[in-house]
Amino acid sequence: MNHVEATKTVAKSAIAVAIGATHSHEIDTLGYSYASIDVLYSPFTAAAGASTAAAVLKLQQSDASGSDQADVDGYVGGTDFTPGPAVTATSSVGYSCRFDVDLRGKKRYLTVATSPVSAVGVVTVCRLSKGVEGPVSATAKGVANAVSG
Repeated sequence: MNHVEATKTVAKSAIAVAIGATHSHEIDTLGYSYASIDVLYSPFTAAAGASTAAAVLKLQQSDASGSDQADVDGYVGGTDFTPGPAVTATSSVGYSCRFDVDLRGKKRYLTVATSPVSAVGVVTVCRLSKGVEGPVSATAKGVANAVSG
């Protein structure tokens, strides 16, 4: 068995996140030991010209859904790492960031929070792995189709 087959995908997209607005994505990690979260921004306009793609880019955690989120040490842009520059419309992806997280010792809910420096589309995709039980069906994997070979 390919161990990547026994993972679950959780995704959220926003077509246009305005300047100063926040895209947030809460992920329930119950039953999994690791998470790999990609944050993808659509290409920025040439006028953006920013030295960073995001004014806010961080990971938070909480024991309860929807409340009491606190920043996760090591995963806060501007404090623990520097978000890269915005990439203009000549690129197929404006900016991407990956958070690889060992969930042991973390709280149940992770929340990705980002505020881009220009109005862009934002997609967050989380792959949960090393689950107590490996999902088998497409629905359990969090996808419309699961093809393996």
